Amino acid sequence: MSLASETPIPRIAAATRTYPGETVCGDMVAWWQEGDATFACIVDGLGHGPDAHHAARILLALVEGQAGLEPTDRLVIADRAMRHTRGAAAALVRIDPDARTITTAAVGNIQGALFSTRTLRFDGMPGIVGAGLRPLKPLVVPFTPADILVLWTDGLRPVDLEADPQAARSDPERLAANLMASHGRQSDDCGVLCVAFRA
Repeated sequence: MSLASETPIPRIAAATRTYPGETVCGDMVAWWQEGDATFACIVDGLGHGPDAHHAARILLALVEGQAGLEPTDRLVIADRAMRHTRGAAAALVRIDPDARTITTAAVGNIQGALFSTRTLRFDGMPGIVGAGLRPLKPLVVPFTPADILVLWTDGLRPVDLEADPQAARSDPERLAANLMASHGRQSDDCGVLCVAFRA
């Protein structure tokens, strides 16, 4: 069977780093399986320290606990349930390997890019999850097994992989560690999520 006809399997890795002097990180990442789809979420609790960490943990629990719903609907539910927290920025992604599509809902200062033959960049819609949201529109894009998806919080400088060797790009664990070391700021919590699709 040729590579083109195989169902791509997402390989995911992440890196986070705590703001200097704090004991917990307000930037958090999680991923999980729901049927044939893979979900991944990156969260930036506002500020840093225990309150930011608390908001991020609550958001992750809320979106993972809403099986069967679209990414936009999960963030709306989280927004209503998080009014007692300081709130968070977040991006929630559903990867459908059979359809070879990525569906993204993002709010706040989360950035992302799908590095392909052409790079597609996207930002979170203005707002804070937990402070009331404007109507959210999902971004649905196709991917190929050679593509790399990267999501990052504002603790990292904007990511550009065009100059990176293909070997580093195709290993998500190595890529996440490299991006944290090269792009992470010392002035904030940092979080980055990397997804490769080639087995």
